[in-house]
Amino acid sequence: MSETNINESTTNDPQPEPHPIEVIYQGECPSLSGRSVLTYAVGRHPDGTLHLKVVSNDGGGMWCDEWIPGSDIDAVVIGQTELTSRAFQVLKPGRSTNTAGFVMAALKSLGLIRTNAENTRLHEHVPTETFEKVVMARMGQASPKPRRKKEA
Repeated sequence: MSETNINESTTNDPQPEPHPIEVIYQGECPSLSGRSVLTYAVGRHPDGTLHLKVVSNDGGGMWCDEWIPGSDIDAVVIGQTELTSRAFQVLKPGRSTNTAGFVMAALKSLGLIRTNAENTRLHEHVPTETFEKVVMARMGQASPKPRRKKEA
């Protein structure tokens, strides 16, 4: 019979499994309404992909605090000139509607989107920017170049 070390903790709660996404950057920004301050995190998955999540809101309220892949964010944002929070609801469907607006605020803070000059109720993609590029710029790093596959 083999021995295993048993944690001396007497709690009945199972230990949460570590999340594979490592936080690499954390920032604060005002909400779009300006009534609260949000904290957001950018994380890197072991496969190298970047993700975003809203961590806290000093104004209270509900939101989804799950990671959102940067590729999903780019799919919503790139090339768009009339973005509203409704466009971001596809990122976490069926979750709190606050999530979409909070994600927009974080993306605006990072520089991926900006207020539309013609209609301040709308936001637009900042041309040539991607989620990865704005995150790397914020962290003071160059975006990694795509890896080429070796030919067989």
